[in-house]
Amino acid sequence: MDHFCNINIGKAPVCLQSCKDFSVKVIEFDRKILAALQANGRLSNIDVAKMVHLSHSSCSRRIARLEREGIIVGYRALTDRQKLGLSIRAYCGVVRDPDMGWEKLAHKLAKIEGVVSVFAVSGEVDLMLEIVARDMQHYSQVVLQDLFNTMGVNATRSSFVLAEVKSIY
Repeated sequence: MDHFCNINIGKAPVCLQSCKDFSVKVIEFDRKILAALQANGRLSNIDVAKMVHLSHSSCSRRIARLEREGIIVGYRALTDRQKLGLSIRAYCGVVRDPDMGWEKLAHKLAKIEGVVSVFAVSGEVDLMLEIVARDMQHYSQVVLQDLFNTMGVNATRSSFVLAEVKSIY
C-alpha cells in the first residue's frame, strides 16, 4: 500500500503522504516534544504527551524515533556550578601552532580538568574552550600551567561569563 489516507491523529483525519499540513505537524510535534524534554528531561512520556496534545503511544513512538535517529543523544543532570564551588566560567580562545593539527590539539585540551567543552571555530582563534573553575587563582592555574604547557598552544584569549541569560543545554 503506497498511500495511507484519512488516518485519525487527534480528532482530524490526515493523509500521511501527500498532505503538506501533516509534515508541518510532524515537525511541530517533534519540536514541542524536544522543548518539553529540554526544559525537564525527567518528564514521563505520559506527561510529555499531555503537554504536546498527543496520545501516550504516539508520543512514546516519536521519542523513541528521536532517540534512534540521534536527535536526542542522551539525558543528563544539569548542575548548579555555583553550588558545586565553581564560580568562574570563561570561554578561552586558543591559537594553535600551525604545525599542530587542530583535532589532535582539541583532544589534548579536552582532557584538562575544568575544560567542559571544546569547539573548533572560525575567526581569530582556532579552538574555543569553555572552562569552569573555583576562583581566579584556579582559572589562572588551568590557563598558565595546563593550557600553556600543552604542546601546540601558542596563545589564549579569555572572556568571562558575567551573567547567564539563557542556556538550554
